[in-house]
Parts: sequence; C-alpha cells; structure tokens
Amino acid sequence: ALVVNVTSTAGSGTIASWRIGNLMQRFDYDPATLAAQGLLIEEQRTNSIRNNTMQGAVAGTPGTNPTNWVVGATADGLTKEIVGTGTSNGITYVDIRWSGTSGTAATTTLFQCETQTQVAASNGQTWTGSMWVALVGGTLTNVSTLELRIRYNDSGGTLLTQAGITVSTATSTMQRFATAQTASNASTAFVNVGVIADFVNSSAVDFTLRIGLPQLEQGAFATSVIPTTTTALTRSADVASVNTLSPWFNSTAGTLFAEFSIPAATASRSQATFGDGTANERMIISNNTSLAGTSWRIVDGGVDQADISNSTSFANNSTVKVAGAYAVNDFATCQGGGTVGTDTSGTLPTVTTLYLGSNGVAQYASSYLRRITYYPRKLSSAELQAITA
Repeated sequence: ALVVNVTSTAGSGTIASWRIGNLMQRFDYDPATLAAQGLLIEEQRTNSIRNNTMQGAVAGTPGTNPTNWVVGATADGLTKEIVGTGTSNGITYVDIRWSGTSGTAATTTLFQCETQTQVAASNGQTWTGSMWVALVGGTLTNVSTLELRIRYNDSGGTLLTQAGITVSTATSTMQRFATAQTASNASTAFVNVGVIADFVNSSAVDFTLRIGLPQLEQGAFATSVIPTTTTALTRSADVASVNTLSPWFNSTAGTLFAEFSIPAATASRSQATFGDGTANERMIISNNTSLAGTSWRIVDGGVDQADISNSTSFANNSTVKVAGAYAVNDFATCQGGGTVGTDTSGTLPTVTTLYLGSNGVAQYASSYLRRITYYPRKLSSAELQAITA
C-alpha cells in the first residue's frame, strides 16, 4: 500500500503518517506477476467500446460474435470459429480461431470491436486503442502481418486512414498492446479499433487469438481498462490529497520525496504537489515530457521561482525516485541518486494541501504512486542522493 509519511527533523523516525482513505482507492497489481504496483492516479477517460466483456459471444463455427463486434465468418478464405470465452487474471476474453488455406487478398480485417459508424470522432483528435492479446492455439506461420489498428472513417463508414502497431509478437501469455493515432483527414467522422492481417497467398494458416478487454479512448495513451457490457462508460478522475498540513508542515524549509512508475503516459505530469488549489502557489515534483527525467518547480505569486530538471531519462513501468528540497534562495533536487541540481534564488509559496498524483488544478499523473515522504527540513545534497538511490 502507498504510505504518505512525515519523518522527524532529525531525518529518522516517523512523526505522522496517513494511508489513503477507503473510498474508491485503486491499489493495483500486475495481472501477470500479481506484484503490487501502487496507488493508481488517472485522469477522466471514456471507453467508447460498448461491450468489451464479450457479452453475447457463443462458441461455434462461425459462432456468435460478441454483441456489437464486427467479425466476418471468413477472412481471405479462412474459416472463423468462436472457440469460447472466459476470464484470466481478471481479464475477460474471447478466443477466436482462423484456419484453412488463405486466398490472394491483401490486408484483411479480422475483427473490429465496434460498428463502423458508432464512435464519433473528428479531424485532429488523437485516439488510443488497446487490448490484451495472446496466441493460445496454432502458430503464426504464413501470417506475414498482424496489427492492432485505429481506423478513421467518414460519415458513411468508409475508411479514410488507418495505422497501428504489430501484435505478431503475441505469445501464450496475455499482454496488453496499445496504439495512439491522430486523425488527419477533414472528412473524419468516426473511429474504430480492431486487428488486421496479411497472409502468404494460398498457404495453410491456423491460429487462435485470445482477445481481452479492448478499449477505445480519446487521448494520447492507454489508461486502465474500463469494463463495459452494453454502453460506453466513463471513469472519473482519481483524486487523492492530504488536506491538513498542520502541525507537521514546515513553511520555511523542507523536502518532498516521491517514488512512482508511469505505465504509458509520456507528457509532463505532476506526481506530488504542495499547493493551494490554484496555479499561483505550488511546489511540484513532475516527470518531464517523453520521460526525459524529472523536475522540481516552485511557483510563488504566479511566478516561477525555481524550475530545476533532472536529465536522467527512464522507461515506462520503471520505478523512479526523486526528491525536491526548499528554503528561501535555496532549492535542490535529485533523481535516482544522481547529480543534485540547485537554484540559489527565489521565494516560497503559501500552500494548504498536499496533492497526490496531481498539480492541484487539473492535471493528473496517470501513474502508480508507491511512496510519498515529507521531511520538515531541507535535506543536504548527500541525503537527497541517499534517499533517491
């Protein structure tokens, strides 16, 4: 569980601690390894796929597709079979088999998770499609291309543009694939997500894909899955904060530490913030754009007093430890035990709240928070390196 704590001015021992309240907290676990990942804080998103839990699917050849899905009875001469449905590590799935001798068609759509004119979109929007995929039968022999694709259609459902990523690396273990694509045609009216394939002409093909919890959401990266059965559903933004800073907060000197991991987002996001609910008074630990390190930013009276970057980049899902220290005309930050960055000029803001995974205004971390620690004194450079190593 995430622990938010305050350590003594001597730097050891806890003098106050909080565990996040029991209202809608999302302490998440990796579905494959079952390892704890931390408290998930995400922005509001909508899953526009009305049925991602395989409602209505019935085994058979060709069988009955999940309600609202578009899965042809054949694909380039191959026979489609709904093998069955189930749940694995909390992931609801459908198994679909394609087998036979391929024809001579080029790109073939294996399935789409919605009808062609269901999910409204417009030019310039970015949408992300994602789904869990595993290869649970046969092989991908003679399958030259297998891709997850976002498809943009005009008002009549005719394809305008499409792009995506390969899923030909799928194994017998479920893994989540995601692709973000931006609409680039003025006639864009709808968006969809599905899987396409190319086959070696006139060749034997036999493979079974397990498809779990697909999602189609407007945004530049995939967020956690929103289960649906009959209609699109929206998940509200996660909100977590410590609203009483007295008596443990030191307004003249202190250090804020954050340990987190980011599953998909690459934009600059606030991981922990002391603020007053406005953009004018804040002390923020954030990740830099494209995960190119972290930053410690101090804002007083709406004016930046310090904005120090740690330039050590990191990958999605890796654990990051960063700390920021403050006093008047004396700011410092360190990430991963590396070089300490400093700024020797600036005033301090007046703050009222500790925001977890947010900047206190509108931005959400879209990350897993593992630990937030506050020291009511400014730690030395050596101490900053020690706690973030």
